[in-house]
Amino acid sequence: MNNKKKIIIILVIIAIIVVAVSLFLAFKDISARNLLTEEINQLSETNTNTDVKSTGKYAAVEKQVKEDCKAYYETIAKLRENYDKATELKVINIENYENDGPEFKNSLDSINAIKTENQELITTLTDLTNEEKLEERATNAGMSGKYKNLYKEILEEIKLADGVGSAKEKDTKFDGYLASLLDVLTYMRDNTNEWFIEKGTLKSHSQEFIDTYNQKVQNTNVEL
Repeated sequence: MNNKKKIIIILVIIAIIVVAVSLFLAFKDISARNLLTEEINQLSETNTNTDVKSTGKYAAVEKQVKEDCKAYYETIAKLRENYDKATELKVINIENYENDGPEFKNSLDSINAIKTENQELITTLTDLTNEEKLEERATNAGMSGKYKNLYKEILEEIKLADGVGSAKEKDTKFDGYLASLLDVLTYMRDNTNEWFIEKGTLKSHSQEFIDTYNQKVQNTNVEL
């Protein structure tokens, strides 16, 4: 066998090896991506398991996506808890006027505490889909190139931004509701001499006060 034939045979063998290795790596990559997709698809409000099943660089993607989803679901749950807590306050009624008025310190503190915490929770949600924060999280997790892009694509596929947008829209309405409660109580606090309770009824010698009070109470009747 002459040298030319040997070289051809060697080149063919090398080509076969290269193709085989390429196919193997491609298959391995597809398998890893499928495993990642399967893990992400299992995430839900009742399943925020952050155990990582992927390997290699896909592990960083899975870990960060799961952490983001866990933060999202936990934040949404806390917002709902605060909404329930606020609707159970029952501060616009005679009993509360007698027990907490005329300064309404407990009522105002409770409402303001919920408003403050909700603002912090909304900031957490906003950061989950903020482009700059996404880049920061991906970089800190060791992602780059296609893996960083994949991380962002997955968050788009699971519509995390849509969920955040809906939560922010609902919170805007609820924040308005809390503001309306504060408006009633601060009005009464700032006009202590204008009202009194008589036989279980709010009364005033000023019709202007009563009219303004009734309008402010009406403003609390919002659909949440």
